[in-house]
Amino acid sequence: MLVYKHLKTGNLYLKLDEVKNCTNSNDGQQMIYYCEYGKETPLKFVREKSEFLEKFEAMYL
Repeated sequence: MLVYKHLKTGNLYLKLDEVKNCTNSNDGQQMIYYCEYGKETPLKFVREKSEFLEKFEAMYL
């Protein structure tokens, strides 16, 4: 799992997995499943892969 930094806020997130959107209108869309890094009970998110790669950069801790 990789840690990513949000380019606008500087917040850190842990990339958990890559997943596929299976809703009718977006069937097959590649998504990133990620969560807040370093939190005891982190919030979890999904975002379209192309958007994620535009807004986050990998950090090598």
